[in-house]
Amino acid sequence: MSTVLRFVQHRIISHPMGEVTVSAQCLDGDCGWSALPNPDIAAVDVECMAHTGRTGHPTFARRYEDVALVERVE
Repeated sequence: MSTVLRFVQHRIISHPMGEVTVSAQCLDGDCGWSALPNPDIAAVDVECMAHTGRTGHPTFARRYEDVALVERVE
């Protein structure tokens, strides 16, 4: 039995029909506050600033997410 291996190039891109979303989570102790995923990044930033205004908590983990598409490069 023989095996044939072939190198095939691929690339990864953001899916053209997808969208980037951002979410955020407060990192202050046991706060637990978070902003739900939203394609409007500025809206999430405003939510974070409003949370800071209410609580004084200044630090957030922001997560950016998109749908990826892997394509074969011919």
